[in-house]
Amino acid sequence: MKPVSVYASALALVMVSCQAVGPNHFTPNSEGATSFKDEAAAYSKRVDKSWWRAFGDGTLNSLMADLEKGNFDLRAAEARRNQAYAALGIDRSLLYPQVFSEASASRERGTESDRGAAFGGLATYFSQYRVGMSLAYEVDLWGRVRRLVEAGMANTEATEAAVDQAKLSLRAQLARNYFALRFLDSEAAVLGEELGTRQETLNLAEERFEGGKTSELDVARAKSELASTRAQLVGLQAPRAALENALAVLAGRNASNFVLKQEAITSKPPRISAGAPTQLLGRRPDVFAAERKLAQSSAEIGVAAADFYPRISLIGTGGLSSIKSSDFLKWSSSEFAIGPQVDLPLFQGLRRKADYELAKARHEEALANYQQAVLTAFADVENALAARRAANNEIAAQSESVEAARKSFDISNARYKEGVSSYLEVVDSQRELLNARRGEVQARGRAFEATVTLIQALGGGFR
Repeated sequence: MKPVSVYASALALVMVSCQAVGPNHFTPNSEGATSFKDEAAAYSKRVDKSWWRAFGDGTLNSLMADLEKGNFDLRAAEARRNQAYAALGIDRSLLYPQVFSEASASRERGTESDRGAAFGGLATYFSQYRVGMSLAYEVDLWGRVRRLVEAGMANTEATEAAVDQAKLSLRAQLARNYFALRFLDSEAAVLGEELGTRQETLNLAEERFEGGKTSELDVARAKSELASTRAQLVGLQAPRAALENALAVLAGRNASNFVLKQEAITSKPPRISAGAPTQLLGRRPDVFAAERKLAQSSAEIGVAAADFYPRISLIGTGGLSSIKSSDFLKWSSSEFAIGPQVDLPLFQGLRRKADYELAKARHEEALANYQQAVLTAFADVENALAARRAANNEIAAQSESVEAARKSFDISNARYKEGVSSYLEVVDSQRELLNARRGEVQARGRAFEATVTLIQALGGGFR
């Protein structure tokens, strides 16, 4: 067959190779909802990609910038994404002809049984020069290569979403740790104020004892309460140090060189809206990644199905070969070969079928993972909304408790000064006030934590 006819036949094969075998991907339907159970109409601020700026904290903004530049878990996720792009490049290369070149020069010994016959049957030494090129191209008649590329593209999109998911998770973890540290600082501020109150009470008990108006037992109890409050303040140091070190690691900093000065939080968390449930799935990077993994597994079924059919390739070689350097560039030294190559999967111990069943099983797993990710997304939002509502209700209740406990302390303290009540009444009211104030701080901390968790559940401005 002439080369032109061969090329025409190859072109015809390529033209008919338009339908890839295997299933085409589609996103399965999921159970919808018209609204979230705990969403309140008063919340109107939507989440964007720089969601942490809504808290209005410059130190938090700075830590987020450090995380973006220096967090090593994030770098690892980006490296996995780059690996996926490199693998996609390998798959895409199969869409094009593979061209190779070679050149060789050798010294050979010929005898009468081969080239020696040309030299009177004597063993003769001669040189062999060769330059050539070869071409191989798989005719993607069944769509095997296209399905490989389709799977690779879905995988790269999944790894891109995985990077976004890693960023969201790390940022949310940093924000939660940061606010936990700041509310420990707020508790420390409360304890510091209560230390001053208890010192004043001790001074009053000592004055009354010296004046003979009370027993030494009141002084001992006042000292005990002062020491107990100081111990509670010291007890905050270890958990604060652990949170500070965790923030250093998240920001890519050495914990030994990382210090955050103590600072209480008096602000309220931003009022974040959950939006419509129909928008949720498009905003969650983990759901998007699961859907892309499902698309990848669907394409891999097509790759396995194509392996049941013959694999057709166009093979071509050509070059120059001569035993004399003077003849090397002459037409008589040229050689070429071109033609199709067909690989037929005749019998491989049912391996092709096993590969196909494996691909289908992986697709079923990816489908289950996607559907689970969808359900988890809705549950995460509902949990975060419920936690925020509970924290806000608790703040209101604790605020009332603080006011009542403060009034009780003022009355009992005044009664003690006038000598109409015992010191036990003062001690009880002091403890109630301290517990109420710490409870309010902790409730506000839970409100901040619930807000961060809600932002994470909504996808953190992924889309």
